[in-house]
Amino acid sequence: MEQPATTEGLEAAFQEWARTLNAGELDRHYAFYDPDAEILDEDYPWRMNKEDFIDHIGFHATGGGNGMWEFFQWIPREVNVKTWGTTGHVSGFSTFRGKPRDAGFRQRFMGFTLTLRHAEGRWQVVSWHQSVLLGRIQGASPS
Repeated sequence: MEQPATTEGLEAAFQEWARTLNAGELDRHYAFYDPDAEILDEDYPWRMNKEDFIDHIGFHATGGGNGMWEFFQWIPREVNVKTWGTTGHVSGFSTFRGKPRDAGFRQRFMGFTLTLRHAEGRWQVVSWHQSVLLGRIQGASPS
């Protein structure tokens, strides 16, 4: 899929990135990540590279043969897309919701940022950071 180095091209690439994650098309999703990507995920306390991230998602998706989730969805909200030449930035809020196999429904509200570079005709994620909003709300100002 041709992804032009434009704001519109980045927006389309972001929509496809989110779609492949939600559809469980993990090989297509991982193809968006630059080999040197840096990922900071809300449920893992250390920085991950692409290989670590694939392992992390693999644990959730197929851990123990069944995977930990019956289903999940990552919903972006209030998305802001910007480009500066071959550098792109996507930020916003998201809701991660799903049904783990061993428990009731879960829902997390997060802020996220994605930084991408345009190379070889497509947008590639070089950094993805998401964190839960609760930490931004509780204790944000001393009382």
